[in-house]
Amino acid sequence: MKTIIAAIVLAATAACPLAGHAGSAPATAVPATQPSSTTAKATEAGTEAASTPTDPGCRDFRRRPVRILAVKSLGDAGRAEFIGGGPVIKFDPDLMVGLPPALREFFMLHECAHHTLGHLFAPTLQSEKEADCWAMKEGVRRRHFQVADVPTWSPWFQASRGTMMHLPGPERLAFLANCVDAP
Repeated sequence: MKTIIAAIVLAATAACPLAGHAGSAPATAVPATQPSSTTAKATEAGTEAASTPTDPGCRDFRRRPVRILAVKSLGDAGRAEFIGGGPVIKFDPDLMVGLPPALREFFMLHECAHHTLGHLFAPTLQSEKEADCWAMKEGVRRRHFQVADVPTWSPWFQASRGTMMHLPGPERLAFLANCVDAP
């Protein structure tokens, strides 16, 4: 089974590591994987593969494979974007390395959801909630984590005040814990 290591909304702020897609500092991209690879180097120095994303098997709404790029100083753990017209998930290896594996899995699936569900054209709070639920359901289906893991993610969410696009941390955790059983 492929390991899917994750990324999304880790803002690079001391007060709130999960505030949302905050403005980012200048970034340096380092290719992490191509769609067919199974392991990745997160940085030029070579972060251990256990803390870096591998090919998530993600495809966008047009069924195109999504590439993965390591980007230092991204300002978030990860982002879903288009580069040159192609779907890409960027992740910050320095922010990812401190996360538990199940949370990295969730974040990568959340970004994959944005591509799969076509959210990049008109993002909203609702599309963020849809991506959260899609990621939870897919992660549980793939047995990458369980709903019971969500409370263990609290240290990374509690300080988040949320944004126009993301629920505040405690509300988001409650939402994540409840959306797997939702239709």
